Amino acid sequence: MKTVLEYALFAGVARLLQLLPLGGVRRVARGAAWLFWNVIPIRRGLTLMQLRIAFPDKTDTEIRDIARASVVNLFTTIFELMWTPRLDEDSLRRVLRIRNPEVIVHAVRRGRGVILMTGHFGNWEWLSIGVAVLLSMPYTIIVHSIHNPRVDRLVEGWRSRFGNRTVPMGVSVREIIHTLRNRGAVAMIADQSGPSGALYVRYFGRPAATYEGPATFALRLGAPVIMGYSIRCEDGNYDVVAEEIPTQDLDGFTEANVRELTRRHVRALERKVREYPSLWLWQHKRWKHAPGPDNVVVDDPSPVGEQE
Repeated sequence: MKTVLEYALFAGVARLLQLLPLGGVRRVARGAAWLFWNVIPIRRGLTLMQLRIAFPDKTDTEIRDIARASVVNLFTTIFELMWTPRLDEDSLRRVLRIRNPEVIVHAVRRGRGVILMTGHFGNWEWLSIGVAVLLSMPYTIIVHSIHNPRVDRLVEGWRSRFGNRTVPMGVSVREIIHTLRNRGAVAMIADQSGPSGALYVRYFGRPAATYEGPATFALRLGAPVIMGYSIRCEDGNYDVVAEEIPTQDLDGFTEANVRELTRRHVRALERKVREYPSLWLWQHKRWKHAPGPDNVVVDDPSPVGEQE
């Protein structure tokens, strides 16, 4: 019964939002964010704590402003995803502007497949949908399944609406290898907390449990790694910027190279979050685990050895 009620509420809100123009959806998102922050302050303490640790030099007013704007970005992303059935190729071209598509195109032309990564930054949902459509390159998206199977099927339909294919994280290894070996593109989020026994890479100075999978696949199969970011502009739409993570000096698959490539893509995301802190999901427990004596913590090299 709970599953049915959750689905009915989620699908009902989505249907109502789909009756509105996109500008109206974004205004409703701002109202929902205000309610969430001021009346139902779930994870407000976590958000503020993580921001204070990440930006110790910012004032309390600045921290709170970033936190509130981050909540607005979260609700905007969720409500825009619910509005996805209203999207077509023309509207995608209006809401997403890819500023340097050549970065992705050149990587694809190498014929080794490509790993497309992002974080919970900007509208990560429309980023995966839009880039695939605008560059005519549908790809395989690795996703965390939603706990409610009815909601999961609904969201999967939105994500795959334009030809993308979604694969649950738990069964994705074979699909990733198959896609890359067939010169395809695999998209994945790069910033969830890994398990407690994972590799730890410093993110904003704090060791964060980080999945090694993207670096492992890239080095084993020779696939380039592209970080993509959707940056919300004043008009509410998005500039999409792509950045290739350097791998030319990493000679093959080794444990040391996996750690270094993982460090590089974490650091790339951190740079963008520092530039646009309100666009990242500070409500996520990125530092859920702390390293123990048996965990590996990857530190940045000295400036002389830095390859980025």
